[in-house]
Amino acid sequence: MKKSIQVFLLLFCFCSYGIAQESKGIRFEALSLKEALAKAGQTGKKVFIDCYTKTCGPCKYMAKYIFPLEECGTYFNHHYVCLMRDMQEGEGIEIAQKYRVRIYPTFLILNPDGSLYCCMEGGAVSKPEDDFVGKVKDAVRLSEMNRAYEAGKLSGESMQEYITLLRRKDKRQLERVLNDQMPPLGVEALSEPKNWQIIREEVTDYGSRLFRYLLENRKAFEKKVGEEEVESKIVSVYRNHFRIVKRMCKDFRQPISDLKTLEKEGYPEVKALHYCMLFREIINSEGSGRTREIISALKKLPREFPDAKERRQIAEELTGIEKIATPTQLAEIRRLKANL
Repeated sequence: MKKSIQVFLLLFCFCSYGIAQESKGIRFEALSLKEALAKAGQTGKKVFIDCYTKTCGPCKYMAKYIFPLEECGTYFNHHYVCLMRDMQEGEGIEIAQKYRVRIYPTFLILNPDGSLYCCMEGGAVSKPEDDFVGKVKDAVRLSEMNRAYEAGKLSGESMQEYITLLRRKDKRQLERVLNDQMPPLGVEALSEPKNWQIIREEVTDYGSRLFRYLLENRKAFEKKVGEEEVESKIVSVYRNHFRIVKRMCKDFRQPISDLKTLEKEGYPEVKALHYCMLFREIINSEGSGRTREIISALKKLPREFPDAKERRQIAEELTGIEKIATPTQLAEIRRLKANL
């Protein structure tokens, strides 16, 4: 009898420990969404929904290793009424349709009226050390700042915080904000170290308003941050543009015109890129009447580019030349290419 009591007490201790451990994590409640929204309204909280499917590996990982963490329980249980929903059955199907859930897991945060407050797509973390709570806080803060930005209520330090968050979380919105906010600041302000660093690291789109502003005011920027710095930034954007669109048969006439101007101004790095764009422009446009331009350029390459590796890199853009060259021209092009 005494031994039975001891065994019972031991089992009770293990069970109690398991319950305590579980209670440290997120408490997902057995409520309908309607009930959860009502409870959120009564308690001043919002509703957090873990949107999962039974076959989703990252969903299982989150449930097993992340949600039970004490720091998750401390944060989520205080701020949210928490639900788990399978998006492929029951109420989950309706939730998936209403909030356009397409990636699993997705984490929804809803206002008590059911409107979407914040959405995080994907697993968010791959190990406990990745700090899921921190990522959710960032997503919530970013969602709040997106709304404030659209309402015209961000400026000064708040705008700096917003840009910092966007640099980590949303490159597409970052591009839009930089194009809206930075050109009006003028060259003087944009040349300050913190702003120039953003331009140097984040401006990559050839057609963006901010890049065009930099290009049009390059001489003024050169006086502030240095010729080499400005040249390096401008050339990197043109290279990025060329790398992205060269296989899409895009029109390179405007970039080529820009590069010609920069070449005349003494930007040495643009010459090779100019030739690469010229070759692709002629071949992509199937300009058979311009094949002689390519042959003429190939003859000049050894003189203009002492580095054989650089000459060969330019010649790599001759892919597809057979579409526009006559047999005689093709033979000459192959001979010139072999001698580079």
